[in-house]
Amino acid sequence: MKKILLFCLTLLPVLCMAQDYDFAKKIGGNTLYFYITSTGGKNGATVEVTYPGASEEAPWKSFARPSGQLAIPEKVTPDRAKGRNADPEDDDTTIYTVTSINYFAFSGCDRVTRLVIPASVKQIGEGAFAGCRKVEYIVVEAPTPPRMDESAFDGVDLDIPLRVPAGTFELYKDAVGWRMFTEIIEY
Repeated sequence: MKKILLFCLTLLPVLCMAQDYDFAKKIGGNTLYFYITSTGGKNGATVEVTYPGASEEAPWKSFARPSGQLAIPEKVTPDRAKGRNADPEDDDTTIYTVTSINYFAFSGCDRVTRLVIPASVKQIGEGAFAGCRKVEYIVVEAPTPPRMDESAFDGVDLDIPLRVPAGTFELYKDAVGWRMFTEIIEY
């Protein structure tokens, strides 16, 4: 009994530092972290981009922060998903659609200079890009503006170009969060 108790006490700190992501993938020189939101079914397998650390107060502590161009993929295949939501039936052939960017996902990533958000992203969480103060421009590929918290881009210069698909200027100009950008350009 003492051995079991000792083992549990030894394991407790490791469990408390559990990762908040299901898999990581190197994309364009940056490692991105993903949380599985659905493993399939009618709507297909989906993920959200998240931060690697165990707390939102220091989401990138002990991890290499993204830099340069941060191009979030529309679809991603894990090398191996082992996190808490991973389906043991899934393997490295499962293709996940990226549907959201978690709160504080890139908070404090102050070396990101360009940002590309794919059309598949439907939601951007609170403080997702807070403190990304070196971003020079943002490209959003979604024909419908993703829902986002107004604090998603706290600390980002809102006078930088926000590039959106042709014919969507009015939608972005009127959308919560997106309307804060002063230079919305259709491409």
